[in-house]
Order: sequence, then C-alpha cells, then structure tokens
Amino acid sequence: MALQKTLSLLLLSLLTLLGLGLVQPSYGETRFEKFQRQHVDSIGPGGTNLYCNRRMDKQGMTRLKCKDFNTFIHENIGTINNICNNPNIRCKNGRMNCHEGVVRVTDCKDTGSSPPPNCSYQATASTRRLVIACEGNPLVPVHIDR
Repeated sequence: MALQKTLSLLLLSLLTLLGLGLVQPSYGETRFEKFQRQHVDSIGPGGTNLYCNRRMDKQGMTRLKCKDFNTFIHENIGTINNICNNPNIRCKNGRMNCHEGVVRVTDCKDTGSSPPPNCSYQATASTRRLVIACEGNPLVPVHIDR
C-alpha cells in the first residue's frame, strides 16, 4: 500500500512537471536521431540570422531557454555518417570515439537580446573542420565535439 502511494505521488509529480514544461520528454529519440534533429540540414543553405532564428525555433531549441550555440551541418546524412569512418581521435572528454571531417556549416550563437521562445541568433556560415563523436555498430554521429 505504501509503495503504491509513493509511486502514485511520483507519477503525479512527473505529470505536473511535464505540464508546467519544466521537464522535456525525449520523444523516444535515439542519440543519432537527436543529432540529426539538432544538427543536420542538408537542404537549407543557411548562413543568415533569420535562418538561425527560424531553424533553432523549428528544431525545438528555444522553448524553455535559448540554446547558447548550435551548429547546423549542410551535407547529406551519408556524408556526415562517413566521417565516423575516419581515424579515431581523442574527444574533449578523453574518450577515443571522435572523428573529424570538413563540412559546410552554419554556426548559430545566441545574442542574448531576446528571451525564449523568441531567441535571437547571430549566424556564421563557413566550410570548416568539425569533430564529431560516433557510437554504435555501425558507427553513427551522436554529438558535435568541436
């Protein structure tokens, strides 16, 4: 009886937090799916502040707080996945599951001038070296390391 009451209270608390928007559900995404949602835009040319503002909002990165910085990669997912086949290098966290490649990107940096959900971003477009962490079998990208 006590266990059932505790579980009921925990469930009620979680539902309350979800309702208030204080806890975001993962939507059942794998790390690879989250990487794609947050970082891959093979269609858009990117490069403008308006692009960053719209894309960051559309991808759900401005709801509760303005994400400080995000990189969108303008390559197809096959090209990005192939970076995982490059030689392993050390990640910032010390693990040896990072790989580097050169890709077209738009970096979006929060200007701090607008509160969520109306965040404002400064865009920088470039072709640059990108280090990504890869996991799984087969290896797939799961995190931009630098």
